[in-house]
Amino acid sequence: MRVAFISLGCPKNQTDLEYLIGDLVVDGFEVVTDIKKADAIVVNTCGFLKSAVSEAVENILDVAYNKKKKAKLIVSGCMVERYKDEIAKELPEVDFWTGVGTLKEIAEYLKKGKLTRKVEEKSFYGENRILVNHSYYAYLKISEGCNNRCSYCTIPFIRGNLISRPRESIIKEAEDLVKNGVKELIIISQDTTKYGIDKGRSELIELLTDLVMVDGEFKIRLLYLNPDGVSNELVDFVSNQDKMIKYFEIPVQHIDDEILKKMNRKSDSRKIKSVFEYIRSRIPEAFIRTTFIVGFPGEDDVSFEKMVEFVEEYKPDFAGFFPYSREEGTKAYNFEGSCKSREISKRISRIQKIQKKNTLERLKRLKKDTITLYVEQPSEENPFLLEGRAEFQAPEIDGKAYILGGVADKGYGPYKAKIKRVIYPDIYCEILE
Repeated sequence: MRVAFISLGCPKNQTDLEYLIGDLVVDGFEVVTDIKKADAIVVNTCGFLKSAVSEAVENILDVAYNKKKKAKLIVSGCMVERYKDEIAKELPEVDFWTGVGTLKEIAEYLKKGKLTRKVEEKSFYGENRILVNHSYYAYLKISEGCNNRCSYCTIPFIRGNLISRPRESIIKEAEDLVKNGVKELIIISQDTTKYGIDKGRSELIELLTDLVMVDGEFKIRLLYLNPDGVSNELVDFVSNQDKMIKYFEIPVQHIDDEILKKMNRKSDSRKIKSVFEYIRSRIPEAFIRTTFIVGFPGEDDVSFEKMVEFVEEYKPDFAGFFPYSREEGTKAYNFEGSCKSREISKRISRIQKIQKKNTLERLKRLKKDTITLYVEQPSEENPFLLEGRAEFQAPEIDGKAYILGGVADKGYGPYKAKIKRVIYPDIYCEILE
């Protein structure tokens, strides 16, 4: 049987799907990329925001229209976990539904034409994992669920409470990935700093200590670091370890203390600023990426100006600004004082211009340095150029690196290069001979 896959949402969703694909291949299924040639199509959905649900429904309907007549349409993931009872009635085109942590039900369904046993356990599995991105990097999920209970967030009732993955399981997968040629392990979870908290305390530094001891030439990148968990000890560890990429992804979401309190965030503005200050002093070359929610209920001109001032003064290297989305089931759903969408768009446009200047200035300063980059493929925009990304660019979110000259004769690399030109958000480089 030939199976095609569509992955929507975050890297955590993608990782779940990669485990499933590996299991199916071991079971004798053939993976294809053309849904018109598939006997079954799996759409793994995101359900974090209303916009993600809309995207998922569009993809489901598109697959239903374009697939072979008798091909099975399977929908899995976060949207199912959140809305299955309501949405199943509206989408009779779907043959089988399954949620988060139960993807192994898909193999059971495809092999036997029906589900003969329920898979309720939220387990970590991945010995047969097949990467769907470029094979030189892999996401490494270290926990599932979240205990933070931010007032705007749907994750706890989609993915449940925090469950930290056993350390030996993480190390075993890391060893396997590195042996198979992975050069960058990207650590992910709902909140990476909380690894081990469900067992009594954060064990992230202990985990990283074990990971850097894995044999092989590879680097480690940390994503999803809530600021309340970014300690001086963690920053020192990243600074002192050659295998740790000097990159911190720290979603702050806001900087006004009253808004942070309403968001039920664990950090106030003082903590957030101290984290940025310590990273800048301890690792001047480090890149910091962050995210903000604009238009949260109660955000007025004064609280928004605090966000503007923070971006101007603390100059994150990369930042994303997202309009507040009022999500059913969250505590913030009933909050008063919501901003009008036009005002939110106006605020995002203004602050994005400030951030664009920050990013351009940082990238241009790098022109004097030798950087490390990976080469991935011919550019989709210009087939005469190769494209990839620099080590300070996380996949998919921080722009691309285009190769203007030099020889890329070592596959993905890594290569040493010089930046010749910066056109936001991308860099144009020459590989050094």
